[in-house]
Amino acid sequence: MLSIKPLTQEDLSAVSKIEKQSHAFPWTDKILESNFGQRYFNFTLLKDNEIVGYYFANKVAGEASLLNIAIAPSHQGKGYGKHLVEHLITKCQEQHLFQLWLEVRESNLTAYHLYLNIGFNEVDRRIGYYPAKVGREDAIMMCYIV
Repeated sequence: MLSIKPLTQEDLSAVSKIEKQSHAFPWTDKILESNFGQRYFNFTLLKDNEIVGYYFANKVAGEASLLNIAIAPSHQGKGYGKHLVEHLITKCQEQHLFQLWLEVRESNLTAYHLYLNIGFNEVDRRIGYYPAKVGREDAIMMCYIV
């Protein structure tokens, strides 16, 4: 059974493990710890009471930004990422935020198409923004009108 609950400091060990398994250039534990406070809203996705995914988001001036999202590799391809993004959109609606922004690596076509299918639009690109295994790659900036 799936459930979503607010992400707490106590969840960071499990989140850090998923972060390192899911991203080629993962956030450090220090960065994970720094993304808490009044402007943040972070959630975990649990399957049978085990954390299998999460997102970090923040809000400023009526807009939200998805800062980080991941699903444990053993649980990818099951629609859990979509479930989390839809939860984030609902949270934005509840807080009367009018836009939701994110960036996605140009090489992450699965996530890019997921965001397009949910209703995000590509707005711009940050050329050479992300480090890559060889050189750098673009960040695709996307926006969802809440």
